[in-house]
Amino acid sequence: MTKRIIHIFADTPHHYKPMQQFFSQQCTPDAEQQFWVKTPEPILNFINYKDNTELFSLLKSTAKEDQIVFHGSFDMHVWKKLLFHSVTKRSSCVLWGAELYRHTKANRTIKERIVHVLHALVINRYKHVFALNKGDASLAQRVLFKRNVKVLPYPLIGMKVEQDREQLTSEKPLKILVGNSASSSNNHIDALNKLAHLAGESVEIIMPLNYGGEQSYIDEVIKHATALFGNKFNAITTMLNKQDYDKLLNDVHLTVFAQHRQQGLYVAYAMLLMGKPMFLLSNTSSYTYLTELGFEIHKTDEMASMNFSELKELINKDNNRNPDLMNQHFTEQALAPKWRDMLEQLHG
Repeated sequence: MTKRIIHIFADTPHHYKPMQQFFSQQCTPDAEQQFWVKTPEPILNFINYKDNTELFSLLKSTAKEDQIVFHGSFDMHVWKKLLFHSVTKRSSCVLWGAELYRHTKANRTIKERIVHVLHALVINRYKHVFALNKGDASLAQRVLFKRNVKVLPYPLIGMKVEQDREQLTSEKPLKILVGNSASSSNNHIDALNKLAHLAGESVEIIMPLNYGGEQSYIDEVIKHATALFGNKFNAITTMLNKQDYDKLLNDVHLTVFAQHRQQGLYVAYAMLLMGKPMFLLSNTSSYTYLTELGFEIHKTDEMASMNFSELKELINKDNNRNPDLMNQHFTEQALAPKWRDMLEQLHG
């Protein structure tokens, strides 16, 4: 019987589409690969499931030789079923930051504590567990009590870097990207307050608020940003295709994150590959992991004390170290062999 590896994704098109391309074209193991995704309608190159009932119907149809890889697993109702399902013995998962950090919140409710226990029980039934960086692997060991959590990052996929990078001039505003989504975990207002001293300068504050957040929170952020920056604030509230999103990342001069957890890796990796300044909170696993690898990462808390001239100087400075390190660690070419080895070992 043909060996199969089945990748299972949630409804995250910006993630599952490039990952399917990466697995199919650059790290093909000695096994057939299938890609399942939660969507209401069929998608080319994927097997779709509309709900958990359809997911478990598909899982029931798999052979005992098939290996399952969950790319992120957030649904408590899926965990409940997996607790009593033999498929976990041949399943692995890649943990995302959001899965882990919800278990570290203060003053959790009884329901949140029950979810935590349920999550830990499921994770410990999996054959292999992977995290995207070393800090998240340590956190998974601590909060989910999983002994052996390996580190295997996702690559930066299909990012086209414009070769002719314009120097910042007095005629063009300094473009600052804040956050990566509308999720409240971006702490947009905190980030905006750290940038408030630049309101009188030639700046454009660009903020993607097009997925992942409650409308009331989005409205609050827009109101606060407009009060601080007026027409220098640009809220992106409609979804961008990959080409337009990559163009946006090529156009901005620097990025500021105020998330307290690993988030927005595509943006962070793109900034590093282009040699553009990236500001992260220094208490995040991303900051620790990247600085340990030698990347030049700036601290978000220092933004409030940096004046406009200092930022311009930082932007116009050539930074070859970060692009070189990106090519060593996080590009498709760097990570394809590691992912191929992992997939090969699932059947080993």
